[in-house]
Amino acid sequence: MSERLERSISLIGAVGLIVGFVVGGSIFVLIPSLAGMTGPSLYLAYALSAVPAIFASLYLIQLGAALPVTGANYIAITRWVSPMAGFTSSLAVCIGIICTNCLVAWGFAQYLAVFFPQVPPIIYAVLVIVFLSWINWLGVTVFEKIQIVMMVLFILAMLIFGIGGWLNMDPGLHSDLFPKGMQGFVTVVAIASFSWGGVLSIVEVAGEVRNPKTNIPRSIIISMIVIGSLYVLQTYALTGNLLWSDAAALGATAILTAAGTFLPQWGVNFLAMGALLAMATTVNAMILMGAREIFAWSNDKLIPDVFKRIHPKYKTPEITILLIAVLSIVGVLFSADLEKYALMVVFGLMVVQLLGAFAVFRMPARAPEIFAAAGIRFSAFWRWFTWIGCLIFFVGIFVFGFLADYVTGLVFIGIWSVSILYWFIRKKYLAGKGIDIADMPMLKDVIGET
Repeated sequence: MSERLERSISLIGAVGLIVGFVVGGSIFVLIPSLAGMTGPSLYLAYALSAVPAIFASLYLIQLGAALPVTGANYIAITRWVSPMAGFTSSLAVCIGIICTNCLVAWGFAQYLAVFFPQVPPIIYAVLVIVFLSWINWLGVTVFEKIQIVMMVLFILAMLIFGIGGWLNMDPGLHSDLFPKGMQGFVTVVAIASFSWGGVLSIVEVAGEVRNPKTNIPRSIIISMIVIGSLYVLQTYALTGNLLWSDAAALGATAILTAAGTFLPQWGVNFLAMGALLAMATTVNAMILMGAREIFAWSNDKLIPDVFKRIHPKYKTPEITILLIAVLSIVGVLFSADLEKYALMVVFGLMVVQLLGAFAVFRMPARAPEIFAAAGIRFSAFWRWFTWIGCLIFFVGIFVFGFLADYVTGLVFIGIWSVSILYWFIRKKYLAGKGIDIADMPMLKDVIGET
C-alpha cells in the first residue's frame, strides 16, 4: 500500500480545478441574495472583492513555487509558524469546505427542482455529494477529465448569458447603483471574498500537479483572469436584465428568469445545464481539496494512521474522501441560510490565508534552502507588500463579517476553539506514548521528488 499520491494533474487540469472550485457556488447560487443586499452595484462589489484575492494569489504563487506538496498551506504554517497554528488553520479550511459543499449542494438542488419538482430538493443535495465523492474515489485522472469538460460547458453557458445580457440590458435598472447604501455594498464585498477562496485549492493538491513549480503559478494567474472576467460580466448582466429586488426574492434560480428576458427557451435550458455543471465542479473540487487537507494531518499523527490509507488501484485517499462526504451530508441536513454558509467560509478563509501568508513571509528566514530553490522568489519589497496587504484585508474582512453577523461568527470561533482544545488533548495523548506531536517530519522527507 503506497502512501504517496501521484502527480497527474496537468496545467489545464489545475486551471479547471481552480475555476471549477471558485465559480459555481457564487455565480449561480449566491449572487441573487447579494444583489438584494447592495443593488445594481453588485458587479462593482465583485470587482473590489478581487483585491484581497490578488494578495492571496501573491503569497500562494510563492508557496506553490517553493513547496509543491499535498497540503502545502498546512505544512508551511506548521513548520514556519507553529504546529498548533497549522492544525487549527487547516481545520478552518475544512470548515469552509464543508460549508461550501452545503451551500452549493443546496443551490444544485434548487436548480434541478425547477425541472424535476417531484423529488424533495434535499435528496438532490445529498445525491450530488455522494456521486462526486465516488468520482473523486476513482482517481484524479478521472476527476481531471470530468472537471475540464464541465468547466468548458459552464463557461460557454456563462458567456452566452453574460454577453447576451450585456447587449440587451436595460440601463434604467442601473440608474441607482447603491439603493441599500454603502454599508450594504461593503458587506457584499466582504461576503463576495468567499467567491475567490478556491484559488487556495491548488496548493492543497500541489503534490498531484505535474511540473508544480511552474504549473502552479501559471494556473493561479490564468484562473484569476478567467474568474474575474466571468464574475463581472455575469453580475452586470443579471442586474441589467432583472430588478435587483426581484432577483433577491426569486433566490438561486433568478439567473434563469433574467436569461428568459432575452434568450430563447433552449438558451435558458443550456444556461441551467451550465449552472448545474458549475456547481458540480465546485463540489467535485471541494471534496478533492478537503480529502487532501485531512490526509496531511495523518502524516503528522494528528489523527489515526487509518486516514493515511491510499486505494491501491486508484491512488486516492479513500478514507478522507469518505469523511468529507459524510460531514458534507450532515451539514446539508441543517439547511442553514446560504448567506450563513458563505460567511462561515469567509471566516475560515481569512484565518488560513492570514496564517499562510505569514508563513510564506517567514520562509526566507525559516527555510532559506527551500526559498533559494523556489521557482519564483519575491524580493524583500514584494514579500513585505504581500504580507502587509494580506494582514490588512484578511483581518478587516474577518472583523467586518463578524460585525455583520456575530452569531455565525461566534459559531465559527466556538468550533475553532474546540480544534485548539483537541490539539492539546492529542499532544498529551501522544506524549504518553513517547511521541512529540510538535516534532514534525523534516521538510525534505515531506517534499520528496518534486
